[in-house]
Amino acid sequence: MKKKIAGINGFGRFTLHFLKYWLSKNSNSDFIINYINDETLDINGCYDIITNDNYVKFDEFKISKSNDKITFLDSKGVSFDILFTNDLIENLSWLGEPELFLECSGKYNSKKDCNNFANGSTKLVIISATAWDADQTLIYGFNHDKFNQSSRVISYGSCTVNAYVPLANIINKEFGILNSDTNVIHNIQNYKLKNFNTLQRKFCTLERSGILLLDFLDENNFKVNYTLIPFDGPSIIDYRFKLKKNIKIDDFITFLTNKLKEEHYHGLYKIINKDNGPEKTKFSSYSSEIVRENAKILNDNLYLFSYFDNENSGNRYFDLINYIAKRI
Repeated sequence: MKKKIAGINGFGRFTLHFLKYWLSKNSNSDFIINYINDETLDINGCYDIITNDNYVKFDEFKISKSNDKITFLDSKGVSFDILFTNDLIENLSWLGEPELFLECSGKYNSKKDCNNFANGSTKLVIISATAWDADQTLIYGFNHDKFNQSSRVISYGSCTVNAYVPLANIINKEFGILNSDTNVIHNIQNYKLKNFNTLQRKFCTLERSGILLLDFLDENNFKVNYTLIPFDGPSIIDYRFKLKKNIKIDDFITFLTNKLKEEHYHGLYKIINKDNGPEKTKFSSYSSEIVRENAKILNDNLYLFSYFDNENSGNRYFDLINYIAKRI
């Protein structure tokens, strides 16, 4: 099957991680990235980030720049040429050419904003953020297999939505969930650190998305506590679920371990034995890594403590796009 062509708008932290992951998985992917546009950065700015970022490294590639393209050459001699543009969205030179338009700028987060991107050869826009009015919100490992061919604009949710929703759905199907809350301690980008030296409580899109996506949750039984901290490493997401059924923690861990081996959920979560701190989960491909030694059940409340590299949630974005690319 011929690979679908994709173009990305927005070259921020999410796209940087996503690009690296796609390059590492290219031989097994069903789409190819031919275009990247950023309304602020030109090709020189993008090249500088790719070659000099302190966190995301492309050491396995030889990288070169010529005119309007950046080339990635791997150790097997396979090269990937990507056209980089610096156009305002209304003047985007390659609009309508790729089959998939990946909106990753964080600027166009509604169906109204993105409708015009789906024209010409472009069959679908997939937003790398929460979009309340999208035709569908598809979470890999939860409802990605419900993709509707008639959809034009799809949201992938967010890093916290992808970390919470599939896990909650797995647990509810087996044990039933009466109520739940989640505590998120979220990093910030490194370039913001010098101007951010305190804690900041914020609204989390998961609090609304969780209710919209999961029919056993509502505003009376679900809460998200979300705090930004001056730290640029992986983040924390801790879960609490009030269960309908009584269960011992060892039995739950055995159940979850076996469940995660199923194809639908494979690669979404990892159970690690000990808490070795967030740095050990840097660049983790999992939606979250659950710490076994801290998991417990108290009064039918299941407590799970985990880390997640939220910037690396482009992995789930990749999974979703790859699934859709086979079906359009």
